[in-house]
Amino acid sequence: MELSFSKIIGQGLAVRVLRRAVSEGKPARAYLFLGLEGTGKLTTAIEFGKGLNCEDPRDGNACGECAICHAVEHENFPDMRVWSKTRQVTSIDSMREMRDQALLKPLRGRWMVNIVEEGDTLNEEAASCILKLLEEPPPHVVNILLYRNAANVMPTIRSRCQLVRFGRVEAGALTERLIEEHGADPSEAAFLATYSQGRPGIAIRLIGDQEFRRRRESVAAVALAAAPSLGKRGLQGGWAALALAEALRSKAAATNDGPDEDEDEAAALGPSPSLPRGGTADAAARSGARQAASEALDMLLIWYRDLIATKLQGENAAVVNSDMRAQLLEQSARYPHAGPLLTALEAILRAKRRVQGNAVPQIVTEALMVRLTR
Repeated sequence: MELSFSKIIGQGLAVRVLRRAVSEGKPARAYLFLGLEGTGKLTTAIEFGKGLNCEDPRDGNACGECAICHAVEHENFPDMRVWSKTRQVTSIDSMREMRDQALLKPLRGRWMVNIVEEGDTLNEEAASCILKLLEEPPPHVVNILLYRNAANVMPTIRSRCQLVRFGRVEAGALTERLIEEHGADPSEAAFLATYSQGRPGIAIRLIGDQEFRRRRESVAAVALAAAPSLGKRGLQGGWAALALAEALRSKAAATNDGPDEDEDEAAALGPSPSLPRGGTADAAARSGARQAASEALDMLLIWYRDLIATKLQGENAAVVNSDMRAQLLEQSARYPHAGPLLTALEAILRAKRRVQGNAVPQIVTEALMVRLTR
C-alpha cells in the first residue's frame, strides 16, 4: 500500500511539517498553503486530513486501509469538507456555514477538517467572517486555506495561520515520476515537465491528451499566419485579424467543457479523493469563454517565448515546445530581428491581464491579433 504522502512530488518540506503534525497528533489549528496552481496543495490538504483521522497512522502517513481512509477515498467521510467558490468568489454564505458547522463534534473521526480551496477568491467580508474560527477554533477543528498569490492573503488571515509553502518541482524529478508512476513516454514526460513549468497537477492532466496537442498545433498555426512571409509583413486587413482571433479562441474552447483550471489541484500529483464541496457546479460553464481565451493565450505566450529564444540562440536554444523545434526555427526566421517578437510578447501579456481582469475575451483577442498582424 502506497503511503499517503508518498504521492506528493517535490514538496519535501511541506510533507515533513505535516507528517510531524500527524505523528504527534498536534496539528496547528489553521494552515495557509501557499503556492501556484498545480503544485499539489489540495491533494496534500486531503492527505493531511486523512492522516489526522486515520485509525492506524504509520510514520505520519494515513494507512490507506482503515474504514476512515476508505471513506475519504470514496468521498463519503463526513468530517472533512472542501469549500469551493461559487461563481467567481468563495461566498460569505459558505463561510458562515463552515463557521457554524465547526461547533458540531466530528461524526466519525477525531478532527473536523475544513479546506477552503481558493482562498484568493475570499472577499474581505467572507474572510472576516472566519477570523475568529481561525484564531480560536473549537478543539476538534483544523482549518486549511489554499492560496495561489501571497498578495491576496489578508494580514489578519496570515497572522492566524501556520504557513506551508508549495514550490515548482525540478524538471528532472518530475519527468522521472511521470514515467514511473503515470506511464508517460520519456519524451512526453520531459516535454510536459517543462511545459507545466514544474507543476505536477498540470503535467499529469496532460499525459496522453491528444486534444491538447491539437490545440497547441493550432495555436502555432495562428502564430505562423500572423508572422511576416518571405521578408514581407504578415497578414493584412482587419478581417484576417478577426479570423485569427476567432481561430485562437475556438481552438482552446473546443474541449473546454470540463472542470475549470483550478481543479488541477484535485488532480495534482496523481489520483486523489474528492470530497463534498460547497458551491455550485455551473460556475465553470459560465466562465468557459474566459478560461478558453486564457488557455489559448498561455499557449501563445509560451510559443512566442520559444520564438524569441530560437531567434536569439538558434537551433540549440532551450525551448519548451522542443518537439516542434523545426516549426519554431522556420517561424523565427521570418522576423528580421527579435524586436517584433518582444513587442508581440508584451501584447500577449497585456491581453492575458485584461482577460484575467474580466475584459470581454472576444474584444481582447481581436485587438491582440490586429496588433500581431500589423
